[in-house]
Amino acid sequence: MNPSHRNRPGLWLSTAVSIVGLLLVVLFSYIVERTLVLTIHSTLRTLISLLIAFVPPLIWLTVFYRQDRLDPEPKSFVFKTLILGALVQKALYAPVISVVMPEAQAGPNASDYILSVVLVALIQESMKLLSVRYSIYVSKEFDEKIDGIIYGSALGLGFAAMTNLDMIIRNGGSVLTAISSIVVIESLAHASFTGLSCYFLGQDKFGKFNMFRLPGAVVLATALNALSRILIDDLVRDGFRMNYMLGIISAALLAVVIFGILVILTFRTKGKEEGTAMTKRQAFLSVLPVWVLLIAAMITGFAIKNAPIQTATVSLNGGIRIAYPSSWTQSTRDDYLFMAVDLMSGGGQNFVSVKEVGVNTLISLRGDEGTPELEDIGAAWAIRTGREYRFYQAVKSYPLQFNGLDTYVIEYIYISDNKSPVLGSKSPTPGIGYSRDIITASGDQVYVITVSTSYNDWILKKDNLEKITLSLGSN
Repeated sequence: MNPSHRNRPGLWLSTAVSIVGLLLVVLFSYIVERTLVLTIHSTLRTLISLLIAFVPPLIWLTVFYRQDRLDPEPKSFVFKTLILGALVQKALYAPVISVVMPEAQAGPNASDYILSVVLVALIQESMKLLSVRYSIYVSKEFDEKIDGIIYGSALGLGFAAMTNLDMIIRNGGSVLTAISSIVVIESLAHASFTGLSCYFLGQDKFGKFNMFRLPGAVVLATALNALSRILIDDLVRDGFRMNYMLGIISAALLAVVIFGILVILTFRTKGKEEGTAMTKRQAFLSVLPVWVLLIAAMITGFAIKNAPIQTATVSLNGGIRIAYPSSWTQSTRDDYLFMAVDLMSGGGQNFVSVKEVGVNTLISLRGDEGTPELEDIGAAWAIRTGREYRFYQAVKSYPLQFNGLDTYVIEYIYISDNKSPVLGSKSPTPGIGYSRDIITASGDQVYVITVSTSYNDWILKKDNLEKITLSLGSN
């Protein structure tokens, strides 16, 4: 038997060593997270996080590369394809997704969320397959059906590396154990799903012409990508900690199954292929449906995410009128005039509420004193609010003319106690929020309108104030 047709020495050993290396990355992250103090070593933790973003993709690249046992592809080509994946994510995918899917990770209800995830997955997988199709696919080095797996996985890993970097930057280098675990699984998932879809590129190049082969590959990769994303999004944030194991383990099992399928396909390869060259018309028709899917996904995402939000309206004491997303749920609490909460996202920190309190409960007044200034009321309210939270930090405060009425606004970051703002919210544990209290007075009564946004959404520039319409006036 030709030596080139035997497994390369140490194939399984090297694969096992690589996987152990990935586990060591997670273990290292765990040790660092438990050893270093974030406030003192935040810069060092961020640098370590950046390493974590790129080390797992490189380790996975060696695992995939070693599966090509018959006619190994040039390492330079494989590495360049990885770099291409990173460039596609940063220079093409990221700008496009910010325009067509400005709130891709959240939706007002479960169906919107699933649709968003599917559309994002479809855009990702279409772009990745097209990137391989118009780059290495036309090279003479793409001479086996399984070359689609090798180059597709390399491009997927480059794409994953930049996605990981974006995630780490959003989290400020914190929760290293959770981040490193997600990075390992995300890298394998992107590599496996794109490797699987690009395997059909090899079929396309060396098999009979079939117009539905590539769109079918994209749809399959999209379904797997979306399922993996939904599983990983099963994470629950508990204050500064993350309960991530359930989502990560289930997503890992899915990625490992697909990886196993790719390994089987590579062992069945017979080496270089001889195929009939497609005509220009066939080449155009084979990839056209993928372009149609990509454009359709972008148009659909843009239309849905920019459609007017359906709202519900409530009128309250003090001439207060609030329009809020109709998908939010009203909560009945004795200490609130009104509260509506987004139960689908934000862990209970996405809400709008109104409280009515007497001036005398905030500030002690002598009989000859009139109504205090709004600034004084605001200061007293801030002190009272600060006592209700585990952590409270005012960011800024300022007077504001609102619909011709004097108001006082306080913006602050808070960490709630163990009770959610409303029963039934996604997380009953402490959560971080960014809030605005809009304070107005009418006679002896003070009205406080609070619009809160979960801190993660705030970092992603999703402000619930943009979803709320307020109107203030006299009774």
